[in-house]
Amino acid sequence: MTGSLQVRNGKYYAVLSYKDEMGKWRQKWINSELPIKDNKRKAELFLTKTLSEYNSSNVTPCNDILFSEFMSHWLDTIAGSIELNTFESYKANINRYINPHFCKTKVVLQNLKPQDIQVFYNKQLELGLSATSVLSLHANIRKALQHAVKMNIIAYNPADRVTLPKKQKYRANFYTSEQTNAMLEMFKGEEMYVVVLIAAFYGLRRSEVLGLKWKYIDFDTNTLVICDTVVRCGSTMSIDKSRTKTTASHRTLPLTPSMREYLLTLKNEQETYRELLRSAYTSNDYVCKRKNGEPFAPNYISCKFNKVLKKHELPLIRFHDLRHSAASMLLAEKHSLKEIQEWLGHGDLATTADIYAHLQFEAKQDMAKSMDGKFKIG
Repeated sequence: MTGSLQVRNGKYYAVLSYKDEMGKWRQKWINSELPIKDNKRKAELFLTKTLSEYNSSNVTPCNDILFSEFMSHWLDTIAGSIELNTFESYKANINRYINPHFCKTKVVLQNLKPQDIQVFYNKQLELGLSATSVLSLHANIRKALQHAVKMNIIAYNPADRVTLPKKQKYRANFYTSEQTNAMLEMFKGEEMYVVVLIAAFYGLRRSEVLGLKWKYIDFDTNTLVICDTVVRCGSTMSIDKSRTKTTASHRTLPLTPSMREYLLTLKNEQETYRELLRSAYTSNDYVCKRKNGEPFAPNYISCKFNKVLKKHELPLIRFHDLRHSAASMLLAEKHSLKEIQEWLGHGDLATTADIYAHLQFEAKQDMAKSMDGKFKIG
């Protein structure tokens, strides 16, 4: 492959000359985005770098596949190698955000530049998408383009050369023990009371609460094991996964006397409903389910939780914030971050410390008092 500099519309272009699969000489024009004035040296460096990238990667340029088409092809390629819920989230990002934008621009994969991707990210931010959501789109685009590099379709990954928005650090809301008890009173009589109670008491993730099964609750040793999860897949479907989010999430927690008594009563009630409803009862081993045995859908839990809080004019928090509420109560009781990490099933202590650092002010006050006693100030 050879190359030369050419000028078009007042800018330098690197023009690559190569032979296609039929042995015919073809050209590919790549915009350097450099104006002609005072940029000759920079343009030459751009040409050298571009030629080096293409030659070292053994890429054969082609101009016939749109980037949007490639994203769809990539999605089909990885479908069998990732979790179904992960696939659905990728699919939603591509169909809702990525492809609608790049279908309009009609940019082909080989001509995709960092600027094209940057414009897309900036536009999504202007339309109100959060930095976290844009970073999720970036993860999809970068993975797809990395596959294109691996397949020798493109010479480099243009997604590696964009400026990403800074991820907004989420500061979780949480309830005090008094607020949590008041909330639980409001949920009494609701079918999902058991979900809220267990989530608030043990600080479980939504997927962990819904995946809890009777076979993992041992009333002899007074323990329960978190090892299965139920996650949302698409808008209506849920899937049961025989594993937790991380290895550390697989954990054994103790049954207190009050929780043990409540769960035994619940199990007997479910058995009574099963006998009454017979064929109309949905048989399964889930702890958290409706009176007819039907498992709760993840999305239903979040929506219903929000509605009950609004109905009773309680401070609005997310269902996941029950997990943070449990952590704040444990911190208030002087339990260490290491103990809380293991209770919540975080992969490492740094995660726990980062999320709950703002809740440790009381400990800092104690440290300040210690230091104050050692100094004579003024």
